[in-house]
Amino acid sequence: MAQTTENAITYADFLKTGPDTLAGRYLRKFWQPVARSKDLPPGRAKPIRIMSEDFTLYRGESGEPHVVAFCCAHRGTQLSTGWVEGDELRCFYHGWKYGPDGQCTEQPAEPEPFCSRIKIKSYPTRDYLGLVFAYLGEGEPPEFLRLLDFEESEFPVDPSCLIWPCNYFTQLDNAMDPEHTAIAHFQFNRPITKAVQAQETECGLLVTADLGGGVQKTPSYFTMPNGHEWGGPPRGGKNSWNYARGWRVPIDDYSHLRFGVEIVASHDGEGQQRAQWHEQAIGISNEVAQAILGGERDSRDMSLEQFPGPIMTNIQDYTILVGLGPIADHPNPERLGQSDRGVILLRQIWARELHALAEGRPLTQWHRPEHLWKDIETYAAAAR
Repeated sequence: MAQTTENAITYADFLKTGPDTLAGRYLRKFWQPVARSKDLPPGRAKPIRIMSEDFTLYRGESGEPHVVAFCCAHRGTQLSTGWVEGDELRCFYHGWKYGPDGQCTEQPAEPEPFCSRIKIKSYPTRDYLGLVFAYLGEGEPPEFLRLLDFEESEFPVDPSCLIWPCNYFTQLDNAMDPEHTAIAHFQFNRPITKAVQAQETECGLLVTADLGGGVQKTPSYFTMPNGHEWGGPPRGGKNSWNYARGWRVPIDDYSHLRFGVEIVASHDGEGQQRAQWHEQAIGISNEVAQAILGGERDSRDMSLEQFPGPIMTNIQDYTILVGLGPIADHPNPERLGQSDRGVILLRQIWARELHALAEGRPLTQWHRPEHLWKDIETYAAAAR
């Protein structure tokens, strides 16, 4: 693939996200989710790997999350093996202790402590909508992106996280491809459109698909650099609909974290049911998809009774995207068509931004409307 985009920025430049890569530098300019909040109880520490870098994530006894360097500054052991004291973290090896700002505060075995000269890296961190977010870039973090649609909903927010063994950009491409839903997810039981439109917006991209007669599929929004928002049609009436947002965060160049938050507007318990399905998906969907990839199961020999809701969708997407390989930079060129307008525009925008970053020019300042899904009546009507 590796097609040339803007001034020698190629698709391959999107795929590598280590700290010294263009895409890695770009992604680090934004707040990124790094864990589910409920997976990090107070007083616990855990190692995390984000964009080919290792970090220590811990939650102080006060309940505040913190991200600091992976290793102790003394002899380099893994800090997550230590323990939390108050809002500080003590190393398991020789007991050096660090505050949330990375400042060393104790050196128990030193007759003349030199704590003031020791400081490890620390990163701004916060809980939001059931996810832990961190800013892993240099300098002051940008303004935190608030999603008021999710904050102000009367319905609960369902946070989710899956680990997929493929490059994160494979998922970004898929997010801008509305046509695969009728085929992969609904087995031709929904209309396949012939008029996909993509346009750049203040937050990134908007992709729509015309079903004919003035009816459109629910719009799909992409918030740069790696956020995707979409909605589901009303279920049983206009008061039963859903919208969701996902983030695709690299673990390394060959795997990524698939974070999501979802609102289901239903008074019949559907939101709680879908939350339970998300929990089940963690243990089921990857296993079933791997069986399909290995030829042990048929991709069409499944039903919603067997795998309801998000579980089926995850199985199908995992099968397709992991089937592209750990890193989808194939030597043979793709054959993109008009239905790929969203994919093409996404890559063009990414190429433009990486080119500006490489030359030290200003980057686009993206802005997501505070209420992207505010007009529920219009949204529900459009989704019918």
